[in-house]
Amino acid sequence: MRQQIIALIAMAGCVTAASAQAADSDQDYAHTTLTGDWGGARQRLYDQGVDLGVDYLGEFAHNTSGGTRQTDAYADQIHIHAAFDFQKLWGWTGGSLHVDINDRNGSQIDAKAHLGTLLESQEIYGGGNVTRLTRFYLEQVLWNGLVDVKFGRMDIGVDFFPFACNFQNLGFCGALPGWISKGVDAWPLAQTGGVIALNPSAAWTIKFGGFEVNPNNASTSQGLKLSTSGPNTGTLMLAQLDWHTALSGQGGQPLAGTWSVGGWRNTARYNDAFLSVDGIEDVLGGNTPLMQSSVSGSYFMGQQDVFHNGSGGGLSVFGNVVQADPHTDLIDQMIDIGLLYKGPFASRPDDRLGFAIGRNRVSTEVANAERLVNAAGLGPLPVQQGYEYVTELNYQFQLWHGLALMPNVQYIRHPGGSSANRDATVLGLRVVAKF
Repeated sequence: MRQQIIALIAMAGCVTAASAQAADSDQDYAHTTLTGDWGGARQRLYDQGVDLGVDYLGEFAHNTSGGTRQTDAYADQIHIHAAFDFQKLWGWTGGSLHVDINDRNGSQIDAKAHLGTLLESQEIYGGGNVTRLTRFYLEQVLWNGLVDVKFGRMDIGVDFFPFACNFQNLGFCGALPGWISKGVDAWPLAQTGGVIALNPSAAWTIKFGGFEVNPNNASTSQGLKLSTSGPNTGTLMLAQLDWHTALSGQGGQPLAGTWSVGGWRNTARYNDAFLSVDGIEDVLGGNTPLMQSSVSGSYFMGQQDVFHNGSGGGLSVFGNVVQADPHTDLIDQMIDIGLLYKGPFASRPDDRLGFAIGRNRVSTEVANAERLVNAAGLGPLPVQQGYEYVTELNYQFQLWHGLALMPNVQYIRHPGGSSANRDATVLGLRVVAKF
């Protein structure tokens, strides 16, 4: 069975997600990828229902301040992705299969320099140096798009908290709840489950999801397996409401935006964050329950175009708020705002400027426990943690079709939420290549 799965993935080869109900259209591979249209073969495959692609993302980082030493790190990812449109292939209306494979390698600047940060300065690092099957799911669109159903292996970012990754710091990238809450697996990790999305109109979408919770999803031994070893420990349930805007812009051009509110509940049991602080049991007397029966959280996210410019781009703004569970999660709150400006110069219409600032808060329960231990004066005193502040400025140069470089600078104040850690300045360079 595993050999058959690997054979199918190899046939998928490369892969860029296609809509299950999309009509034949020109994908313009010649102007969006390095390898082009393969003499027309790529477009013919797409028209027949097979969409293929490979991309590479690498991130270099060097800390000029912070941590215990100045050093460099480089991490990267090879991403192979494919989609098979069953309607085009076999006349199966609204059906499709989506496959994504990720191979990650490299080192992490935060660990090498001992920066003490809460989140990684290289978002592409994570999940281990391993090849993983991140997505393998079936999708069925029903009743002209009124209902969309997915089932299989996937990360939550397929449908929930679909925030793009235009920055190098992890705090401004992807499905943020997956970075801080237990049992919520985000890219490149996957978990088995399903999602149903209801689209009552072009302006509104309602989504519900249910996934198995298994700590072995994060194991490097998971690799290309479709199933996860060991027993499931709970169920992850998510819900999200999306409002899609199309405001009137200058010259009648619509200003698109998406505003979302959502939440999750994980029924698995986890250690209590308050009681995980060294010395707190001595303060409390020692016989306090050590487990929480569930984990829950909520979030709000908004992304809105503000104006268009003469270069075909324009300014968009975004904001995210994630409230995790202070009883189980080390980081219980994330807040960030930022902007993206595409085509800042008429001569560089495909370049992009990005700026973001964020605040990560260490769980109030952890902070309370550290404060009590310090007040009691028992043993080595823990550093009381609070807020970590992160700022990133970047500029992405579109060098060629499918090739971009993004130099960036990050400034991290109070890494780990502690003034005992030196503020860090990290210089970065991201390379993106689409083949």
